[in-house]
Amino acid sequence: VLGSGWGAVALLKNIDPTLYDVSVVSPRNFFLNTPLLPGVTVGTVEARSLIEPVRALLPGKPGDASFYEAAAIAVDPNARIVRCKDESEVTAANPEFTVPYDTLVVAVGAPPNTFGTPGVREHAKFLKEVDDAIDVRRKLADLFETASLPGVPEEEQREMLSVLVVGGGPTGVEFAAELHDFLREDVPRLYPALRDKISITVVQSADHILNTYDERISKYAEEKFARDGIRILTNRRVTNVAATHASVMCKKTKATEKIPFGVCVWSTGLGTTPLVSSIIAAAGQPRRRAVSVDKYLQVRGISPRGSAYALGDCADVKSKAASGGELLDKADELFKRADVDENGAVDKGEFVNILKTLEESYPQIATLTKGAADGALHDILSRFDDDGDGSLDRREFRRAMAEADSRLASHPATAQVANQQGEYLARELNARGRARRNGRVTAEYPAPTKPFEYVHLGSFATLGGERAALDTRGSPLPLDFVSRGAGTMVLWYGVYFSNCVSWRNKAMVVLDWTKKGVWGRDSSRV
Repeated sequence: VLGSGWGAVALLKNIDPTLYDVSVVSPRNFFLNTPLLPGVTVGTVEARSLIEPVRALLPGKPGDASFYEAAAIAVDPNARIVRCKDESEVTAANPEFTVPYDTLVVAVGAPPNTFGTPGVREHAKFLKEVDDAIDVRRKLADLFETASLPGVPEEEQREMLSVLVVGGGPTGVEFAAELHDFLREDVPRLYPALRDKISITVVQSADHILNTYDERISKYAEEKFARDGIRILTNRRVTNVAATHASVMCKKTKATEKIPFGVCVWSTGLGTTPLVSSIIAAAGQPRRRAVSVDKYLQVRGISPRGSAYALGDCADVKSKAASGGELLDKADELFKRADVDENGAVDKGEFVNILKTLEESYPQIATLTKGAADGALHDILSRFDDDGDGSLDRREFRRAMAEADSRLASHPATAQVANQQGEYLARELNARGRARRNGRVTAEYPAPTKPFEYVHLGSFATLGGERAALDTRGSPLPLDFVSRGAGTMVLWYGVYFSNCVSWRNKAMVVLDWTKKGVWGRDSSRV
C-alpha cells in the first residue's frame, strides 16, 4: 500500500490480515484528517488532534503488517517491485530499497496544482498538508505581531493584514470562514488596535464560489461573505504572484489589477506526482493528471489483472455513465470490429460506422461526436490521425477511445470518495483471499464480485459564524435538498466527529472545540 491518506487508511482498517502480508510505504508516518485542516491555521483545532500514527492503524496484531517511512519513487509492474527512498532527515548509508508485492495499491494522493502560474511556489502558501496549515498559522501570527509594533504606518498595516485566498472551492471558502471567525471573535481581544485594518479577498475562476454545490448554497455563501465583509472576485484568474501582491485578470474584460497581500493561500485544483506520472507511462495510458482505473479500481494497462490498483486523489475513476463499460478496455476488440476489410487500419467510413454503432451502449461516444453531422464525423478521425494517412492504426484508434473515455465525469477528489474506495477494495481483496484460501478458484485473479459504486452522502461547507451548508444532491436520501444555517453546523460537528479515525482523535478534537468556545483560539506562533 503506497500512501497514508483516506483511501489507504480505509483499506488498512478493513483488510483481513490473516489473508495478506501487508506493507505500507509512505513518506509521512501519520494519517491526516484533511477536512479539518483549515481550523489549524487559526488555532480552532491543533495539528496534533488531526493526525494518527500509521503504525497504530496497521491491521492485525503487532508484527502482522509492516510500515516503511519512505517515498515510493518507481514501480516496476513486470518485476512487481516498488523502489523506495528514505527522504527523512536521518538516513542510512544507502537510503534506497525495494519492496516486492503481489498486489499493489497506489493511494499517494495529489499535490496542489499551480497551473504554471509564475511565483506561486515561491510566494504563496498551500493548504494540503499539516505543515502547510502550521506554516499559514505562523505567517498570520507574524503578520499580526509585526503590524502591532510601534511606528508601523497604517497603510503598511493594512497591506500586511490583507489576506488573499485563491480558489473558491470548499478548502478556500472554509479557510476564509475560519479566518473571519478569528477576526470577529479573537482579534478584538488579542489585537484591538488592528480589528478594522484586516481584509480578506477570495479570487475564484468560475462565476460563483462553491460552484460544484447547489446554486442556493453558492448564493447563500456569497451573501454571507458579503455581510461579513469578505470580498469575492469571480471570473478572475491569477496570472502572477509576487512577494507582496498578485496580478488578477478579469476573464471577460482581460483587465488586470494588482491585489496586495500579507499572505496568499493557494487552493485551486490538484496536480500530479512524478510517481503517478511514471505509473501512467508504464501502463501505456495517455498523459493526464491521475492514473486511469477501471470500475474495479484496477490500473488500466498493467497486467496481470488484479495486480495493481489506484484510489483516492491519484486515481481517475469515472461515474456510472456507460452501460457497456469503458472503451479503452475493449479497444483491441472494437478495432477488429471496425476494421471490416481487415487491412489493419480503420478508414473514415469504418470509423463513422463504429461510432454510430457504439453510441447507444457507450454514452461517452456521444460526447466525442456531440453536434457533429454525418459529414463532420469524418473530421473527428483527423484529430487522431497522427501520420495523416486518412485512417487510424491500432495505436491511433486506442487514443480515440481513450479520449472518449476521458470525457466521462470523474468522481470528485474528496475524502468521502477515497474512504469508500478503500473500504470497497478491502472487501474485494478479502473475498479474493478467502476464495483462494478455500480452494474455490485456481486462476491467479478471481473475478471481482461487483464494481465500485460511489454513494454520495452529501457535501458540507463551513461558512463561519457557526453556520454551515449541506448539499445532498445525488445522495440516497429520498429528497434532494440543501440545508443552511446553525442547525446544519450542529450536524457538521456530529459528522466530522464521527469521521475521526480513532477515539484518541475524537477526544482531542472535541477538547479543542471546547477550549475554543471557552477561552478562544490559541494565537501563539510555535
